Amino acid sequence: MHTQSLSPQDATGLLSLIGLVALFVGLVLLIRRTQRRRQEESKMTPSPAAKPFPQATSYLQLLPYIKQADLRERQVVLRQTYEEWQAKFLLRGLDGQTEFLRGETQKRGLRYQLTSTSLAQALALFIQTQMAQDGDDSRGSFERLLAHLLGHPALDHPALSSWLSMPDLPTSPRLEPDLHAEAWILASLLAAKTQWGSLERFNLEEVFQERSQALLDALNSQSEDQSGVFNPLLLRVIAQQLPNPLWKTQTEADWQALKSLLREEKGLPGRQQALSLLQIGLEGLIFPDDGFAERSDLAFSRLKRALDSQEPLEGELEEGFSRLASLSCCVPLALLYKNGDFVDQLWLRLSQAQPAKQDALGASMRLLAMMSMTGTLWLEKNEAEPTPITSE
Repeated sequence: MHTQSLSPQDATGLLSLIGLVALFVGLVLLIRRTQRRRQEESKMTPSPAAKPFPQATSYLQLLPYIKQADLRERQVVLRQTYEEWQAKFLLRGLDGQTEFLRGETQKRGLRYQLTSTSLAQALALFIQTQMAQDGDDSRGSFERLLAHLLGHPALDHPALSSWLSMPDLPTSPRLEPDLHAEAWILASLLAAKTQWGSLERFNLEEVFQERSQALLDALNSQSEDQSGVFNPLLLRVIAQQLPNPLWKTQTEADWQALKSLLREEKGLPGRQQALSLLQIGLEGLIFPDDGFAERSDLAFSRLKRALDSQEPLEGELEEGFSRLASLSCCVPLALLYKNGDFVDQLWLRLSQAQPAKQDALGASMRLLAMMSMTGTLWLEKNEAEPTPITSE
């Protein structure tokens, strides 16, 4: 009688397979548990919304080619896309008191490990402020997302968050902060103050002051060779609450570094360029008279080269940055550059896109792009009363 023993390689492969199956089962259970809790909590702890979705914003007057009937239809699609995003990417932490936007699954030894990035978390915070409605649990979700960020401090900057976290580990490594993500977090805190007034678990003012000062300190300590993302919109909003000349100095330095990059390359932009174009586009929509004209020619030139590409949106441009994320970042700028027929095509392309299972960042960027196209994206307040759209 023959007996065949497993070789070390076979045993390792079997363990990896078992680990992958266990991870899949665990994810399914986490998703179902999160959905049940979200349904229960929305009934138990309703929160009022000062700007319930869909909130019309003033920049619609810049887009006369958008018809009111189209807006209503697209807002329905946006709401459905948001609910799918919640179900697919938003998970409850092991402690039950935190939430995170699940990102990639990485193999560490014989185990598969969930990861989450502070940029994806920051966008999730912002999305909750935009999609809130009276009586839902958006404020509770915002607080749980914020609790996750606060529970994963950055290396050398404990008031900021580690750019990468591993939610299903008892302790996660402390890594450096993503300063672009930190600017989105601060903008989200200001939007939360406008939307809900206050939080139940955290003092909004204290968290904002502590993190904004820490961001200033981190910007001050950056070395000259560190690449940044051009943040004219977010840093201006933050500066309104915490005046400091460094915000403007940082914006000017980042713009000078970005100018040469925008003159290069064709096709969809990589991470740094794409995130910068998103900022320029949002600035042009929300603050059109505050420096946008000075940057528009160069930004539009780069945008044209990006939009000439009609390649499929599947796949990545860079590690952790998808083609879907890149195109989505171009959308606010495209609204100011192209006509209504083109925007209709762009909406169809975005609304039909299917984010990859591990592309939480691309799925979140897609939501921001769709918000800008439905006229519902706002910051801490409307800058002016919206002009009614009369074209049909």
